[in-house]
Amino acid sequence: MSGGLVLTATALAGMLLGCTVVGGVSQVALARAGADTAADLTALAVAGRLVRGEPHSAACGVGAQVADASGATVVGCSVTGAEASVQVTVSVLGLGLEATVTARSRAGPLRP
Repeated sequence: MSGGLVLTATALAGMLLGCTVVGGVSQVALARAGADTAADLTALAVAGRLVRGEPHSAACGVGAQVADASGATVVGCSVTGAEASVQVTVSVLGLGLEATVTARSRAGPLRP
């Protein structure tokens, strides 16, 4: 009977570990999607300000506010004409470890 108990305990431990790993991977995948969305919104906000004629620093400042509201941090904002390129990071805690997910996006007027 003790052999069956050990086998059952081992199977349960394996299932628990599997669920933990799947949960951690899911958290990172969700953070990645959130970072992509935040980067897109940030780039659109910066480009929108640029086409209105605002200076680069002010446009990137608005982008930082948009990223912050989305749970992200701007780590790069560059401007070429009316085109904005941004890089944001999102921190995620999974499996007891903190990870940083990075996303990039670009927005601006259509090119001919």
